[in-house]
This record gives sequence, C-alpha cells and structure tokens, in this order.
Amino acid sequence: HPQRSRRKEHYQEEEEEEEYRARRRQSPPQRRMSRDEEEEDDDDEADLDDVFQQEQDHAEEEDEEEREEKDDRYSNVQNLDECAESKEPPAPDFDITALPLHDMRTFLTNPCPRAAGVVQCYIKRNRSGVSKLFPEYYVYMKEGDRFLMCSKKRPNNKTSNYLISMAEHDLKRNSKNYIGKLRANFAGTEFQIYDAGDDHDSRTELGAVIYTSNVLGSRGPRKMQVAVPKIIEQQDAKNSDDTPCIVSDILGKMKAHDYSQLVYTINKPPRWNEQVGAYVLNFNGRVTMASVKNFQLVQPDEQESILLQFGRVGKDEFTMDFQWPMTPFAAFAITLSSFDSKIACD
Repeated sequence: HPQRSRRKEHYQEEEEEEEYRARRRQSPPQRRMSRDEEEEDDDDEADLDDVFQQEQDHAEEEDEEEREEKDDRYSNVQNLDECAESKEPPAPDFDITALPLHDMRTFLTNPCPRAAGVVQCYIKRNRSGVSKLFPEYYVYMKEGDRFLMCSKKRPNNKTSNYLISMAEHDLKRNSKNYIGKLRANFAGTEFQIYDAGDDHDSRTELGAVIYTSNVLGSRGPRKMQVAVPKIIEQQDAKNSDDTPCIVSDILGKMKAHDYSQLVYTINKPPRWNEQVGAYVLNFNGRVTMASVKNFQLVQPDEQESILLQFGRVGKDEFTMDFQWPMTPFAAFAITLSSFDSKIACD
C-alpha cells in the first residue's frame, strides 16, 4: 500500500538520523579555530620555513668551509721556513714614528711613507653567528695591536662587493667612516678598488686585480696581476707627502698592457721543492700554514723587493705586510680579493 510504504521510508530516515546523532555524540567535539589560533598556526608554518632556510644556509656554510679547507689542504704553496732549519729571521726595518697615525683617513688612503719601512699587520676573520655567510674582516697593526680597518661582503649583490670602513663595526655605506670598496666581476677573477666618492657620488678607481688559472688548477699557485697608480714623488723636502697619479680605467689599461701610469706587480712565482713535493715561498716566518690564498707581490723586474705579502697563520687569522708605494687601504682591498671565491681559478 502506498501510504504504508511512505511510513516505512519515514521510519528508516528517522533511524538513520538517530544513528548519525549517536556517532556525533561519541566523536570529540569539533570547532573552528579562532583568528589568534590561525595566526599561531601560520607562525608555526613560517617557523618551519625559517628552519628549512636556516638548514639550507647552514649547508651552504658547510660547503663553503669544506671548499676552503679542501683548497688549502691540497694546496702545494708552502712556506719555505717549514722545510728549512734556520733561525728566526730578523724583523724588517720599521719606524712607526714615520706614520701619520694622528689622521687615520690620511694614513689609510695615502702611500705608506718610505721612511716607515715594512708595516706588519694581521687580519682576523669573524665567521660566527650571523656572519657565517658574509664574514667580517678586521685589520690590526702588529705594533700595539692598533685597529686600522674592517670590511664585509655586502649581501644582495649580483657580484662580490666589499665595503671598507675605518671604524670597528661601522659598515654602513653612508657613514663618515666609509673609505671605499672592492668590486668583482661575476666569475671573481677581476676586481676593482674604488674610493668613497665625493658629494656627487663620483668614485675614483684606485687599483685593479686580475686572477688567472694555471694548468694545475687549485693544486698550483694562483696567478695574480695587480696595479695601483704610479706615485708622484715630491721634490720639495718640506713636503714629504707622495701623491698617486689619477688614472682612469686601471683595469682596462692592465688588459691593454699599458703600464705607463701604473705600479704593475705580479705574485712572486713559487719554486718547486722536490724534497717536500710542493711549491715554496720564503715568507720569513710571517706565514705558517699552506694556502692557495698566500701570495707575495713584486714588480716583474725587481722580485727581491716584496711590496705586499699575505698569508695564513690560523683557521681565521692571516698576516698582511706592506710598504711604499702601497696604501694601507689598497693593500687590504687586494687581500680581500684573495678571500673571494673564484669560479675560474679554484
């Protein structure tokens, strides 16, 4: 009968609804998250993203450190003192009274006075905490542990770009302590040194560095060419300040082999030592660890006079010694170029 069928369907629907309500009573209560809870949940997801990014950054840091250690471990450039039994060499001539330390900007940006002799410095690298990916470098004079300069590789640049300051922990480009920068090409094989610029942001090129690979790759010494402006020596005895020439496009002149206005230097070629199975250089006790970063800059026709020497003495400590006609600022910028990764050389 039609009416009886409809009642049966109605009873079945009521039974199904009762079963559904019973299951709902047995299950835990469900509710919508509040706005605060939703934001907290989003924060958790953001924290996970941060953790993932930190893990990626940490992996990159480890890769960079492993690459550096590998380069230095397999480097065949060693200090001659390690394989020669000799007394500690005497310190080079140095007269601190010849340095104009009362005016640090003048001292750092002008040629080291001849009368000062060899200025011995050391560099400390900070790779702890937030400085892991972009280390900070601090230069101190050996005499009195006097701070001179600091630098840091700037983030968010397509090529390596190092800002150099004459005040500790002040690495702002608009600071009065900013004295210049070092800029690289994409491959990290060419570097240009610039001053801080004037009020119109017009910068002067103060030097250039070119790295070339060799047939031995990272197992052999890097080849360096470095040029800074030639010095105009004052004839007036009352005015002992030497002034560098103003040279435009130093890098271009180097590539064109036009050195007429430049002090052109190369890294002193190490000699092969069969006894230790390595290339060796005599750093006179100032360098104690083998590293592809170690170098000595000399003029091609006067290789006994070392104008700038740089080398490793610890995991994050290095020495830097320079003399006339190098400026302290240019010397530091040149050593920073040695720290930078070189796709075509390493």
